[in-house]
Formats: sequence, C-alpha cells, structure tokens
Amino acid sequence: MHNLNFNNGKYSFVSAKEPAWHKCGTILDHVFTAKEAIEFGGLDFIVEKQRLFTERGLDVPDYFATVREDNRDVLGLVGKDYTIVQNRDVFSFFDQIVGEGKAIYETAGCLGKGGVLFITAKLPKEIVIGRDGPIENYLVLCSSHDGSMAITAFFTPVRVVCQNTLNAAFNNNTNRVFIKHTQNVKERFVEAALVMGMHSEYLYKLEVAFRLLYDKQVSDQDMKSIITRAFLNKVEIKALALTGNVDLSTRKTNMVEGVVHYYHEASEIDTIRGTGYGVYNAVAGYFQNMKNFRNDEVKMKSIVLGGLSAQYTQRVFDRLIKA
Repeated sequence: MHNLNFNNGKYSFVSAKEPAWHKCGTILDHVFTAKEAIEFGGLDFIVEKQRLFTERGLDVPDYFATVREDNRDVLGLVGKDYTIVQNRDVFSFFDQIVGEGKAIYETAGCLGKGGVLFITAKLPKEIVIGRDGPIENYLVLCSSHDGSMAITAFFTPVRVVCQNTLNAAFNNNTNRVFIKHTQNVKERFVEAALVMGMHSEYLYKLEVAFRLLYDKQVSDQDMKSIITRAFLNKVEIKALALTGNVDLSTRKTNMVEGVVHYYHEASEIDTIRGTGYGVYNAVAGYFQNMKNFRNDEVKMKSIVLGGLSAQYTQRVFDRLIKA
C-alpha cells in the first residue's frame, strides 16, 4: 500500500530512469530539474489557510484548515502562527543548496492528499568500504502542509547493492536541518542552505565511521546482544541492569529474530558478515525490506524521518562505534 497522492488521473510522483514507486507515477529517462519535478510530479498546486467554523456558524479561534486550491481537499489542521510554504518555495530552497536549474533530482512526489512532500537528489561523491559496493550519497528534503512535520533536509547514504538507507547522525547532527513553519521560514532557508553546505564534513565523518565498523569483528553472540540492547526502553534497560535478564515483548522478540535472520540469510550481507558494518546493514535492511508497515507514509516517517526504526538503527550504530 503506497499512499501516493492520486489527483486528476495520475499519481503525484516522478522518478529518474528507475521504475517508479510501485510502478506508479512518471518515469523520465534523465535526472530532472526542479521545474520538471513540479510539472511531471503533479506538485504544481497551491495550499491556503482557511478559517474554521462550527456547525452553528461559530468561529473557531486560533485554528485553521490547510486546503488545496485545485481540488479543495483538506490537508490538515494548524495553528494561527503556521506559515504555509508552497511546493515551489520548497524546491527553491533545494536549489539554493544544489544550484538553481541543475538537473540533479532523482525522485519527487507527495503522499496522502498532498499533505507530505518529498524530494531526493544524488550527490556526486561516493564512498567505497573494503570490497563492498559503492555507497551513494543523497540529499533528501521533506515538507508537509498538514502540520505533521517541520521542513526537514538531510543527507543519507544508500548502499547500492541492497538500496539500504544508512542514516547515521553524529553528536552535532551535521546531516539534518529542521525549519519550522513560522513567519520567518523563508529567511531561514538561506541560513539552512549554508548549514547544508557543510555536507563534505559529514561525509568525511561517515566514511571514517563506516571504515571503523568494517574493520570491527563481531561474533554472532555479540551481534544479537547489541541488537537486543538497542531495542530496549529505559525501564527494560534498568531491569536488565538489576537482574541481568529482561523479558521482551512479542513485538520486540520478533524484531530481534527478524534482524538476526536477515543478518545470516540476506545475500547483500555476504561480503560484510562478521563485521560491525554487516550488523548495521542488517538492522537497516530488516526495517526497509522485511518489516511490514501500514503504508509507505508510515514507513517513511519511521525509517527516514526519525521514527522508531531510525532510532533503533541509530542505537545500533552508536553501540557499535563505542564497542
């Protein structure tokens, strides 16, 4: 279940060269510009704030509905200080980072009724770890018109052999920028573009960290222990410290077993099995390729936008780095 927006007889999604998401949307034979993304991705719509009223005509103070002008779909409920950032302005921000008019976009689209927008662009630098395939680096931007998230821009490496998104944050969180939908949001675009210009520093740190994980030998027993501990909450961690044992819920037991199975059976782990890098890839691969989510919007928020899957994967990364 993909949850891509469907409007005027087509899906709001465009992809370069590769088959489109669930074979929906438009496939172009080339990477594309912001202008093409808006046109072919069905993203050329305006969103406005409208006042809310009760059934008896009473004004609802301090709250507004966000509504698409083209089809009058209600996207969400927001406060009076919420500033709408139109799709074209989001692409404008992206262009400030990568260069206006450059054909570097690989995917773009929106989910639900159009309330969540996403864009990806491939960066020129690749990382090669040992005998493993190349790691491509992408700049991703997500925004919303439904009040569910701030404008979020971040770097993410993708291991090509299995298309695993290997999000990894460091102490200063150099790979991610959040911009709230407030009155000065457009002014903050310039500041954020400067911050995102520091991506070379992030990629350097990422390469050093991945090489460290690649060189770190991890036994099967240690692998399962690292994964299990990463899935524990504060109460479970305290219980483990006091008694040396903890009873996992069925859901968490299934996740641990799923990651262990993926680690031992997935062909893309063959060249890195027995290393910290292999463990990290197994966790990322499990959440992206095995775990069932309600739809792709839920999956995106869980894996890409800092949800539970991303948090669990980050904890494994942290534990492996410190081990």
